[in-house]
Amino acid sequence: MNLGRYRFSPPWWGVLLFCVGAAIFCALGVWQVERAHYKEGLVAARQAARQAGRAPMQPQGAPAEGNARVADLVYGREYVATGRYEPGRQILLADQLRGARTGYRVWTPLRLDNGIRVMVDRGWIEKPAAGEPLPDPPAPTTPVQVTGFWRSFVQPALQWGGTVDCTDRDWPRVLSYPDAAAVRCQYGAPVVDGLLLLDPQAPDGFVREWEDDRYTVGLRPFGHYAYASQWFLMAVVAGIILVVVNLRRR
Repeated sequence: MNLGRYRFSPPWWGVLLFCVGAAIFCALGVWQVERAHYKEGLVAARQAARQAGRAPMQPQGAPAEGNARVADLVYGREYVATGRYEPGRQILLADQLRGARTGYRVWTPLRLDNGIRVMVDRGWIEKPAAGEPLPDPPAPTTPVQVTGFWRSFVQPALQWGGTVDCTDRDWPRVLSYPDAAAVRCQYGAPVVDGLLLLDPQAPDGFVREWEDDRYTVGLRPFGHYAYASQWFLMAVVAGIILVVVNLRRR
Protein backbone atom coordinates (compact mmCIF):
# COMPACT_ATOMS: atom_id res chain seq x y z
CA MET A 1 0.00 0.00 0.00
CA ASN A 2 1.46 3.34 -1.13
CA LEU A 3 0.94 6.40 1.06
CA GLY A 4 2.49 9.32 -0.76
CA ARG A 5 6.27 8.96 -0.53
CA TYR A 6 5.90 5.98 1.81
CA ARG A 7 4.98 2.37 1.42
CA PHE A 8 3.11 0.42 4.10
CA SER A 9 3.77 -3.29 3.73
CA PRO A 10 3.37 -5.23 6.99
CA PRO A 11 3.82 -9.02 6.97
CA TRP A 12 0.67 -11.08 7.22
CA TRP A 13 1.62 -12.40 10.65
CA GLY A 14 2.09 -8.84 11.88
CA VAL A 15 -1.41 -7.87 10.76
CA LEU A 16 -2.82 -11.04 12.33
CA LEU A 17 -1.02 -10.37 15.60
CA PHE A 18 -2.31 -6.81 15.66
CA CYS A 19 -5.90 -7.90 14.96
CA VAL A 20 -5.83 -10.50 17.72
CA GLY A 21 -4.24 -8.12 20.22
CA ALA A 22 -6.55 -5.23 19.34
CA ALA A 23 -9.59 -7.49 19.63
CA ILE A 24 -8.50 -8.63 23.09
CA PHE A 25 -7.74 -5.08 24.25
CA CYS A 26 -11.08 -3.78 22.97
CA ALA A 27 -12.97 -6.67 24.51
CA LEU A 28 -11.38 -5.94 27.89
CA GLY A 29 -12.22 -2.26 27.49
CA VAL A 30 -15.86 -3.03 26.71
CA TRP A 31 -15.99 -5.35 29.72
CA GLN A 32 -14.72 -2.58 31.98
CA VAL A 33 -17.33 -0.18 30.58
CA GLU A 34 -20.04 -2.74 31.31
CA ARG A 35 -18.69 -3.13 34.84
CA ALA A 36 -18.80 0.65 35.25
CA HIS A 37 -22.44 0.72 34.18
CA TYR A 38 -23.23 -2.08 36.61
CA LYS A 39 -21.48 -0.26 39.46
CA GLU A 40 -23.36 2.96 38.64
CA GLY A 41 -26.63 1.09 39.03
CA LEU A 42 -25.33 -0.51 42.22
CA VAL A 43 -24.35 2.85 43.71
CA ALA A 44 -27.74 4.30 42.78
CA ALA A 45 -29.49 1.34 44.41
CA ARG A 46 -27.39 1.75 47.58
CA GLN A 47 -28.19 5.46 47.76
CA ALA A 48 -31.89 4.79 47.22
CA ALA A 49 -31.83 2.16 49.95
CA ARG A 50 -30.16 4.56 52.37
CA GLN A 51 -32.71 7.28 51.58
CA ALA A 52 -35.68 4.92 51.97
CA GLY A 53 -35.49 5.25 55.74
CA ARG A 54 -35.57 2.69 58.52
CA ALA A 55 -37.73 -0.39 58.36
CA PRO A 56 -38.46 -3.10 60.93
CA MET A 57 -36.75 -6.41 60.32
CA GLN A 58 -39.30 -9.19 60.44
CA PRO A 59 -37.82 -12.25 58.71
CA GLN A 60 -39.96 -15.34 58.39
CA GLY A 61 -38.56 -18.71 59.25
CA ALA A 62 -38.13 -21.64 56.88
CA PRO A 63 -37.58 -24.53 59.32
CA ALA A 64 -37.24 -27.12 56.56
CA GLU A 65 -34.06 -25.42 55.36
CA GLY A 66 -32.95 -24.08 58.70
CA ASN A 67 -32.67 -20.65 57.13
CA ALA A 68 -34.84 -17.54 56.88
CA ARG A 69 -36.38 -15.90 53.84
CA VAL A 70 -34.79 -12.54 53.10
CA ALA A 71 -36.39 -11.53 49.81
CA ASP A 72 -37.77 -8.39 51.45
CA LEU A 73 -34.41 -7.27 52.86
CA VAL A 74 -32.67 -4.71 50.63
CA TYR A 75 -28.88 -4.47 50.52
CA GLY A 76 -27.82 -1.16 52.04
CA ARG A 77 -31.13 -0.26 53.65
CA GLU A 78 -31.32 0.61 57.34
CA TYR A 79 -33.26 -1.84 59.50
CA VAL A 80 -34.29 -2.10 63.13
CA ALA A 81 -34.28 -5.49 64.86
CA THR A 82 -35.42 -6.24 68.40
CA GLY A 83 -34.22 -9.23 70.39
CA ARG A 84 -31.52 -10.48 72.71
CA TYR A 85 -27.82 -10.75 71.99
CA GLU A 86 -26.17 -14.10 72.59
CA PRO A 87 -22.69 -12.96 73.67
CA GLY A 88 -21.72 -16.49 74.61
CA ARG A 89 -22.03 -17.70 71.02
CA GLN A 90 -20.10 -15.18 68.94
CA ILE A 91 -18.15 -15.64 65.71
CA LEU A 92 -14.85 -13.85 65.05
CA LEU A 93 -14.18 -13.30 61.35
CA ALA A 94 -10.47 -13.96 60.94
CA ASP A 95 -7.72 -12.00 59.17
CA GLN A 96 -9.38 -8.58 59.01
CA LEU A 97 -6.92 -5.77 58.32
CA ARG A 98 -7.19 -2.18 59.48
CA GLY A 99 -4.19 -0.31 58.23
CA ALA A 100 -1.19 -2.41 59.19
CA ARG A 101 -2.95 -4.14 62.08
CA THR A 102 -4.64 -7.54 61.98
CA GLY A 103 -7.83 -8.25 63.86
CA TYR A 104 -11.29 -9.76 63.84
CA ARG A 105 -14.78 -8.67 62.92
CA VAL A 106 -17.17 -9.48 65.76
CA TRP A 107 -20.37 -11.22 64.66
CA THR A 108 -22.84 -11.47 67.52
CA PRO A 109 -26.12 -13.38 67.02
CA LEU A 110 -29.27 -11.45 67.86
CA ARG A 111 -32.12 -13.81 68.67
CA LEU A 112 -35.47 -12.39 67.63
CA ASP A 113 -38.76 -13.16 69.35
CA ASN A 114 -39.61 -15.82 66.76
CA GLY A 115 -36.34 -17.68 67.44
CA ILE A 116 -34.57 -16.65 64.25
CA ARG A 117 -31.04 -15.35 64.63
CA VAL A 118 -29.69 -12.28 62.87
CA MET A 119 -25.92 -11.94 62.75
CA VAL A 120 -24.93 -8.42 63.84
CA ASP A 121 -21.51 -7.22 62.74
CA ARG A 122 -20.42 -5.06 65.68
CA GLY A 123 -17.15 -3.94 64.12
CA TRP A 124 -13.41 -4.58 64.21
CA ILE A 125 -11.21 -5.45 67.17
CA GLU A 126 -7.45 -5.92 67.22
CA LYS A 127 -5.96 -9.40 67.39
CA PRO A 128 -4.18 -10.06 70.69
CA ALA A 129 -0.48 -10.74 70.81
CA ALA A 130 0.82 -14.27 70.45
CA GLY A 131 0.18 -16.32 73.56
CA GLU A 132 -2.71 -14.19 74.78
CA PRO A 133 -6.21 -15.69 75.00
CA LEU A 134 -8.77 -15.25 72.26
CA PRO A 135 -10.87 -12.10 72.82
CA ASP A 136 -14.48 -12.57 73.90
CA PRO A 137 -16.11 -9.14 73.44
CA PRO A 138 -18.94 -8.38 75.85
CA ALA A 139 -22.50 -7.65 74.76
CA PRO A 140 -25.74 -6.79 76.62
CA THR A 141 -27.87 -9.72 77.75
CA THR A 142 -31.04 -7.65 78.19
CA PRO A 143 -33.48 -7.04 75.30
CA VAL A 144 -32.06 -4.53 72.83
CA GLN A 145 -33.18 -2.69 69.73
CA VAL A 146 -30.46 -2.83 67.10
CA THR A 147 -30.20 -0.46 64.14
CA GLY A 148 -27.91 -1.14 61.23
CA PHE A 149 -27.41 -1.49 57.49
CA TRP A 150 -28.09 -4.73 55.67
CA ARG A 151 -25.61 -6.54 53.46
CA SER A 152 -24.72 -10.07 52.38
CA PHE A 153 -22.05 -12.14 54.08
CA VAL A 154 -18.50 -11.00 53.39
CA GLN A 155 -16.79 -13.05 50.71
CA PRO A 156 -13.04 -13.24 50.00
CA ALA A 157 -11.50 -12.19 46.71
CA LEU A 158 -10.37 -15.82 46.19
CA GLN A 159 -12.30 -18.80 47.48
CA TRP A 160 -10.15 -21.86 48.09
CA GLY A 161 -13.01 -24.13 49.05
CA GLY A 162 -12.93 -26.44 52.03
CA THR A 163 -15.47 -27.28 54.70
CA VAL A 164 -16.36 -25.62 57.98
CA ASP A 165 -16.11 -27.54 61.23
CA CYS A 166 -19.55 -27.49 62.83
CA THR A 167 -18.72 -29.67 65.82
CA ASP A 168 -19.24 -28.44 69.37
CA ARG A 169 -16.24 -26.24 70.02
CA ASP A 170 -15.65 -23.48 72.50
CA TRP A 171 -17.00 -20.02 71.85
CA PRO A 172 -16.17 -17.61 70.35
CA ARG A 173 -15.38 -19.46 67.16
CA VAL A 174 -12.86 -18.09 64.67
CA LEU A 175 -14.05 -18.60 61.09
CA SER A 176 -12.66 -17.47 57.75
CA TYR A 177 -15.33 -16.04 55.45
CA PRO A 178 -18.17 -18.46 56.19
CA ASP A 179 -21.23 -18.44 53.95
CA ALA A 180 -24.83 -18.65 55.15
CA ALA A 181 -24.77 -22.45 55.42
CA ALA A 182 -21.53 -22.41 57.41
CA VAL A 183 -22.90 -19.82 59.84
CA ARG A 184 -26.20 -21.65 60.17
CA CYS A 185 -24.54 -24.95 61.06
CA GLN A 186 -22.80 -23.30 64.02
CA TYR A 187 -26.19 -22.80 65.67
CA GLY A 188 -28.36 -25.57 64.25
CA ALA A 189 -31.24 -23.11 63.99
CA PRO A 190 -32.65 -20.61 61.48
CA VAL A 191 -30.23 -17.79 60.70
CA VAL A 192 -30.97 -14.91 58.34
CA ASP A 193 -28.77 -15.04 55.24
CA GLY A 194 -26.83 -11.79 55.66
CA LEU A 195 -25.32 -9.31 58.09
CA LEU A 196 -26.69 -6.32 59.95
CA LEU A 197 -23.86 -3.77 60.13
CA LEU A 198 -24.32 -2.05 63.48
CA ASP A 199 -24.94 1.68 63.11
CA PRO A 200 -21.69 3.63 63.76
CA GLN A 201 -23.52 5.77 66.34
CA ALA A 202 -25.05 2.81 68.18
CA PRO A 203 -23.58 1.60 71.49
CA ASP A 204 -22.09 -1.83 72.19
CA GLY A 205 -19.95 -1.80 69.06
CA PHE A 206 -16.32 -1.49 68.09
CA VAL A 207 -14.47 0.10 65.16
CA ARG A 208 -17.04 0.61 62.38
CA GLU A 209 -16.25 2.25 59.06
CA TRP A 210 -19.34 1.33 57.08
CA GLU A 211 -19.55 4.71 55.33
CA ASP A 212 -16.64 3.91 53.04
CA ASP A 213 -18.31 3.36 49.63
CA ARG A 214 -15.53 1.00 48.58
CA TYR A 215 -16.71 -1.34 51.29
CA THR A 216 -20.10 -1.72 49.63
CA VAL A 217 -19.41 -1.60 45.87
CA GLY A 218 -15.71 -2.33 45.50
CA LEU A 219 -14.02 -0.39 42.72
CA ARG A 220 -15.97 2.77 41.93
CA PRO A 221 -17.39 3.37 38.41
CA PHE A 222 -14.69 5.97 37.65
CA GLY A 223 -12.04 3.33 38.27
CA HIS A 224 -13.63 0.99 35.73
CA TYR A 225 -13.79 3.78 33.16
CA ALA A 226 -10.09 4.51 33.79
CA TYR A 227 -9.19 0.86 33.20
CA ALA A 228 -11.35 0.80 30.05
CA SER A 229 -9.53 3.84 28.65
CA GLN A 230 -6.21 2.11 29.27
CA TRP A 231 -7.27 -0.99 27.36
CA PHE A 232 -8.56 1.06 24.41
CA LEU A 233 -5.34 3.11 24.46
CA MET A 234 -3.29 -0.08 24.28
CA ALA A 235 -5.21 -1.08 21.13
CA VAL A 236 -4.41 2.32 19.58
CA VAL A 237 -0.74 2.02 20.58
CA ALA A 238 -0.57 -1.44 18.98
CA GLY A 239 -1.88 0.06 15.74
CA ILE A 240 0.66 2.88 15.87
CA ILE A 241 3.48 0.39 16.41
CA LEU A 242 2.31 -1.67 13.43
CA VAL A 243 2.34 1.39 11.20
CA VAL A 244 5.66 2.81 12.42
CA VAL A 245 7.52 -0.50 12.13
CA ASN A 246 6.22 -1.29 8.62
CA LEU A 247 6.19 2.17 7.02
CA ARG A 248 9.12 2.69 4.61
CA ARG A 249 10.11 5.46 2.23
CA ARG A 250 9.67 4.36 -1.38
